[in-house]
Formats: sequence, C-alpha cells, structure tokens
Amino acid sequence: MLKKYCNFVSAIFAAVFVFSLIFSVCSCKTTPKAPEKEKSKPVKKSPEVIFVEKLQAALEKGTVDDALAVFDKMPKQFESNYDIILIRASLFVSAKRYDEAMADVDILEKLDPGNANTLVIKTMIAKSTGNQKEKSKLLKEIVAADPNNSDAYVEMANDQMLGKRYKLAYKYYQQAVKNDPTNISAYFGSGQCLYYLGYLKAAEANFDRMLEINPKSAPAWAYKAKLDMENEDYSAAAEKVKKAIEYDPDYSDYWIDYGRDLYYMGKWKDAEKAWSHAIELDSGNILPYIYRSSLRDEQERFDEAIEDYLSIIKIRPDYYYAYEALGILYWHKQSWQNARTCFLKAADYNKNNISYPLMVSATFLKEKKEQENRAFMQKVLKNRDTKSTEYSVLRMYYDGVNIPAVANKAKNEENSTLRGKYLFYIGLYYDVRGDDLEAKKYYNEVLKMQAPLFFEYRFAEWSVKG
Repeated sequence: MLKKYCNFVSAIFAAVFVFSLIFSVCSCKTTPKAPEKEKSKPVKKSPEVIFVEKLQAALEKGTVDDALAVFDKMPKQFESNYDIILIRASLFVSAKRYDEAMADVDILEKLDPGNANTLVIKTMIAKSTGNQKEKSKLLKEIVAADPNNSDAYVEMANDQMLGKRYKLAYKYYQQAVKNDPTNISAYFGSGQCLYYLGYLKAAEANFDRMLEINPKSAPAWAYKAKLDMENEDYSAAAEKVKKAIEYDPDYSDYWIDYGRDLYYMGKWKDAEKAWSHAIELDSGNILPYIYRSSLRDEQERFDEAIEDYLSIIKIRPDYYYAYEALGILYWHKQSWQNARTCFLKAADYNKNNISYPLMVSATFLKEKKEQENRAFMQKVLKNRDTKSTEYSVLRMYYDGVNIPAVANKAKNEENSTLRGKYLFYIGLYYDVRGDDLEAKKYYNEVLKMQAPLFFEYRFAEWSVKG
C-alpha cells in the first residue's frame, strides 16, 4: 500500500503533466486571434502549437511511448526550453530509459543551473535504478534548496518506513504536513506510522483528515477498516473496506482484507470469492492463496487446497510453510513420496525443526525402505547431543532401540509443545511398524493436550477419529 499511494515519482510526474496542460493553454493564447470577418477561415497553426497539442493529447489519452514519440518532431527552438526538456526527461524515467533521462539532465543543468526541478528528476532516476545512497543525498539537496518541499519530506519518510523506523518516518511526514496541510500522502504515512506504533486513535485522526480532503480516498477507508479489525468489529470493517473497493476496485489488497472480514463473520463462501477475485487481480501475490488454501484445507477440500499450496511455492519457492502443508496433505492421501519431497524441502528452509526429518523417515518406513531410511537418519543424527530427548527420538527412527526409555524421556519434557511432538512421534513409530494399539495410546495422549501448537496434532486426530 505504501508503494502504491506514497509514490514520489508519480506525484512529480503528475505535476509535470499538469504543467504540460498549462503550457498548452498558454501557447494557444499566443496564437493571434483571427479578425472577425475571417472567422470562417481556418487559422494555420505554428509548428510549436501543433507540437504542444500533440504532446497534450498523448499525455491525456496515450501511453508514455506515445508521448515520447511526439518529441521526435520537436521544433528546434524547444531544444533550449527548460520546461519541455523537463517533461521529456520525466517521460524517459517512466519508460525506464535512464541513460536518455540522464542525457536530458545534463541539458537541464546547462539551461538552468540550480533549478530544483532538475534535482527532482535526478532523484527519480536514482530511485528507479535502486541507487538509495544517491537518492538520499539528492533529497537532502532538494529540502536544502526548498525547505517547504512537502513531497520530498514524504519520500524521505517513505524510506524510513521501509526500514521500519516509524518514529523518524513520522517526524518527516509531520514536516510534510506542516509544509502542505493538504498533502494526503503525508497524512496517510503519519496514520500508518501511528498504526504500527500502536496509537490507534491518533492514527484514525489522520485517516479522517484524508477523508476530509478526499472523501473517496481508498487507502483511508482501508485503514479505518483495519482499525475496526483490531477491535474485532468485523461487520464495520467489511463495510469500510467495501468503500475502499468502491473507489479502487482493482487493488487486490482490499479484496484480501474484505475476504478476511467475511471469514470472521462466518461467510466462508463469500470470503473465498473475495480471495479468488484478489488472485485474479494479482496472481503474483501469495497472500490470497494462503487464506484460500487454509479455508479449503479447513473444509477438507484437500485437492483444491493442494492446488493453492502448489501455486504458493511456484510464486515463493522459499515459503516453507506451504511445503509443510503439502507434506501434511500428501501424507493424509498416503502419497508417501510426494510427502517426503515436501518435508525435505521444508527442512531445507528450516533445519532446526525436528518434525521434518522425522516425517521424512516415517515416509521411508511406510514404503518399507529400511536402507534408505537408515542412510538418511545417519546424516540427521550426526553432530547432535546424544543425551537430548531429541536425539533419542531420532535414534528410535534409526534403529528402534529401547522405546520405553525414549517414551519416559519424552513424558518428562518440560516444554509442552516438544512433549506433545515427541509423544506423537513415538505413536507414529508404532503406527508405521503396524502396532495400532500402542500407536493410538500415544495419539490419545497428544489429543488430551490443550491448544497444541504443532501440526502433528492433526495427524493424531486423523488417526484416532478417522
């Protein structure tokens, strides 16, 4: 959201666009007025006027490339016109033609040395090319040359927001507000900072101010909805985020929030529709897939959930929670090899989670691949504390030695989450070895736990309850 609504480059480009319209009007005013008696005769337009009119039309209705194409026939006298070259430079930035933009910067600096607008263009280039150090330096130069430049302070604040330095960001946003009490981006940033810092009432005051300036401000409505979410007033949140959607229907984040509100209201079908629409709008965002996959998983629509989890890892291969979820569902479908592949991938990204190697071992044992299991567990056991409960449970999956002693250590584990995990894996070991009676004894011990924080609880439920 920050990226979309606090974009300094867009603000400057908009300003340049407005200038182009003004320039066009001013240029047309310089055209001599035809005598009354010659009103019916067409007035021949100068090349300058033709150029400006074409540029205005391209900026209003065409693309950036269309606008740049107009410059191919720019009248010679405009080659020394600072404002026209400024427009072209900004268009080059928008088109990601940075070398040509820098060439125009050289021209601008010669035409009008010290003009702050040139610094703005240079800042746009630095930002677009990822030169953060140069961008920060240029922003300081801009505010030094023009201490009242509100947009520059907003951009400086945005940089602090990216680093989660909210207090410093807030300071810059407030300076922007001081310089321009109508700068809606500054109020938005201030509200965000206060929201993240936990000052919710003060945050809402900034979003309300945004709505005073622009009642159709989608981000203001969206953040007011978030505040209702904080208070668990999901119905009010849904109504406010619907306002955001009304004013910006193509922004997927609003649909994600709307789906979440509907989910908590118990309107699961509508929630799924909202998340599906968010995916249609932005298929590269994993968040709606995460919500939708969890809902489908919860409703035991496992094949559909698997499709969503696969989509998640296609977008974000390092999102190991999706591999874990896939491993769970593939295990439930008795697809041992697929489950093993997923748990191995999860282990690659989270090597400290004992669950993953144990589940991999269990898949080998389910397939009666004893040698493969021993070779795998030899690597897992290497360099571990031989006196730890963790080592004992892992060793059990390697050679099955002295299970009662392992069970006794597991029951004495102080950490309830680890204790529940260990008891489950003792039960699972009996399970894969075909001792259903002993397995269910340990599974039932796991099911007695309150609010378990480990995914194995679900396996115990499936095994006991079917």
